[in-house]
Amino acid sequence: MSTSTPSNPPPKGVRRGTPPRGADLARTPLLISIVTSQFGISMVYGAVPGVLLALQVQTLAGDDAKAGVLSLFTAFGAVAALLSQPLAGMLSDRTRSRVGSRTPYVLGGGLIAAPVLWAMGTVDSLLVLAVLYVVSEFVLSAAQGPLAAVLPDRVPAERRGRFSAGLGLGIMLGSVAGTVLASVLSDDLRIAYLVLGCVPVVLGATRLYLAADTDNRGVARPPSTDGMRWWRTFLVSPRDHPDFWWVVGSRMFTYTGFFVVQGYSLYLLGDYVGLGDDAVGHVGIAAGIAALCICLAAVPAGLLSDRVGRRKIFVQVASVTMGVGFMIPLFSPSLPAYLTMVVVTSLAFGCFEAVDTALVTQVLPRSTSFAQDLGVTNVASIAPQILAPAIAGVIVVTTDGYALVFPAAALFAVLGGVTVTRIRGTR
Repeated sequence: MSTSTPSNPPPKGVRRGTPPRGADLARTPLLISIVTSQFGISMVYGAVPGVLLALQVQTLAGDDAKAGVLSLFTAFGAVAALLSQPLAGMLSDRTRSRVGSRTPYVLGGGLIAAPVLWAMGTVDSLLVLAVLYVVSEFVLSAAQGPLAAVLPDRVPAERRGRFSAGLGLGIMLGSVAGTVLASVLSDDLRIAYLVLGCVPVVLGATRLYLAADTDNRGVARPPSTDGMRWWRTFLVSPRDHPDFWWVVGSRMFTYTGFFVVQGYSLYLLGDYVGLGDDAVGHVGIAAGIAALCICLAAVPAGLLSDRVGRRKIFVQVASVTMGVGFMIPLFSPSLPAYLTMVVVTSLAFGCFEAVDTALVTQVLPRSTSFAQDLGVTNVASIAPQILAPAIAGVIVVTTDGYALVFPAAALFAVLGGVTVTRIRGTR
């Protein structure tokens, strides 16, 4: 028996996933607003778990316990993301306001997160730090589904490759820029968190000034839920919508592979490569290389995907290439090998990011709940950024070493490429 809400069929002659008549013609401001909003949110993801939080945990918990404590923190953060993404998506789909249904959540997430992040720079208690971190992850993750829903809301299906590339660039460049910023400001955590807390607010405001959503107060809301059974709206039947779940699985595997290494880079460089205290500076160097490679790959891949009308082959090639790249430091635990890995995997991930979101928007199961369903798929991208360091921590603690982190990352990435082959509803 299906547990999902049946999709509303598109009007005759209109393909599923195509926005209604009147979708944006002046798309450059819209694209800029999406990229900058996502960039601001992702800067926090790049700066906090991988650098700032890692340094605070190392100071407060000590070298012997740092890996286990950081794993615990990031696990709780992942749970917060898992809850907030689809919940905020459901609320966004039902929100009616002068600035539409997406902007209140994108901008509101940053406004709430700012004081929480500022407070994180002042605490000296592991418990308080944990609570603040989880709250920050919850409110920022709540902006992800509504922001991604702008694509099926306002962008035609045949042009989503370039918008997907832009959204992917915002995610990855934001994460990398956050890592660089945190590395540069790591000597003064209060200043680091102060600056970081302002970024999502300032960049999220571009939703208002560059490409505001239209006033939707006169638009009918989706059908109301049946009392306490509201949670059933999150259940999408794998039998009726298998492509949706294959995309979710592919994204979860690929992101986990990438961030198992990226999110643990400080400890990998310091302890596995052997840089010791110099690792903080080299984290910024590696992040800068990653940013350049992602830029070089993402935009051409997105444009080419739109031109050839195919998505899956790009995801498959990118995932397998990532898997190969992750094995390089396993055979040579040196800085040159590590940086080579960064180049290969970042080029591949840039290609993946450019196409994956476009693929997701073409297999959404319900036309009345774009943000809610994208909230589910975005859990598969945001949760690995938060949870992957915990997975790496478990590997390190149980094996008493870092070597197996790399084959684990490779396995996750390859599984992402294999999973996408099961999608049948789109190329």
